[in-house]
Amino acid sequence: MSGRRVFLVERDEAETYVLVSLVTFAATVILVRLFLELTGYPQVGSSTLHIAHLLWGGLLLFLSVLMVLIWDNPHALTVAAAMSGVGIGLFVDEVGKFITQNNDYFFPPAAPIVYGIFLLTVLIYLYVRKPDADDPRRAMVKALEELQDAIYGEMDRFEVDQLLANLETAQQSKRQEIAALAGRLHTYVQEGNVPFKDYDPNLFRRAIMLVESWGLRLGRRRHRVLLLVGLGIMAVTALVAIATLVWVAVSPAASKDTVLAQLVSAAEQQDVANLSMFYLRFALEVGTGAIALFAIYSFLQGNERRGVAFALVAAVLSLTAVQLLTFYLDQFTAVLPTLFQFGVLVISLQYRQWYLASNRDRQRAA
Repeated sequence: MSGRRVFLVERDEAETYVLVSLVTFAATVILVRLFLELTGYPQVGSSTLHIAHLLWGGLLLFLSVLMVLIWDNPHALTVAAAMSGVGIGLFVDEVGKFITQNNDYFFPPAAPIVYGIFLLTVLIYLYVRKPDADDPRRAMVKALEELQDAIYGEMDRFEVDQLLANLETAQQSKRQEIAALAGRLHTYVQEGNVPFKDYDPNLFRRAIMLVESWGLRLGRRRHRVLLLVGLGIMAVTALVAIATLVWVAVSPAASKDTVLAQLVSAAEQQDVANLSMFYLRFALEVGTGAIALFAIYSFLQGNERRGVAFALVAAVLSLTAVQLLTFYLDQFTAVLPTLFQFGVLVISLQYRQWYLASNRDRQRAA
């Protein structure tokens, strides 16, 4: 007897819930580190007890799981997504304490571990954000979930149209029971039996729509200039890295030690092995800078598709390899350059979507 094949279907609005969790996760880590730095790392507890914020993170994660298990209301799922982001942020922020014998909160590899988990969450978001394949069973499951919004009285015209599209896809199923149910539901919805309200996007969707409207108002030429400026900063960073390496190579021993002391952080100076990572980071910065220069050259030659492709490669390489090393070497001071690299990545993706994608690709991405 063969086992039943597992059939996974993404929850309706899954990308929104993952985005909420992602944003609250990043904001929690940044705000906690900033608060602790400003307040001198206070401890909650007594001479015997120490209530670490990891415990509060675990509590929020537990409560968010309970909410998902108990309620299926969209508002409850949004709250659970926010609680999960805050919970995982509080939890992983203290990872250094639990991978070291002496409970070292400032253990250098802790920062890249936190950043690595954040990158994995970003990859999950990008995967979830991809349009679903036109599978009749998947469309039927999505339609049944979307019908729950009709019970809550929270569907708008756009959501009703999306529901009808899923039911039309489900009618193409080879399984008669799915096609028949989808047909009856399609007729029921099309006859106006599902009341809908005016389109009222949630807070995150409104924020995304606002940013997109600003971007589109910016225009293609200004958008291209903004992208070239970002790539130019990456290229200049690479040129500075090359100049620094050349200067260190040709300088006398005494001058070389002085230059390195000025460049490396206090954590790096305490660990001789970090110098190899320091040079490796410089080499990777040179590589990403060279790719950024080639992207700029492609734009100036009029080949925008190739330019955007190389811009994406440079941004992704910097966000993964370069910034992981930067978090190890400089700890959480790497947040600002990481945000800059994310900005270059988002600008590149939006330029490709708005100005270089086909009409069909734009519709599937909408």
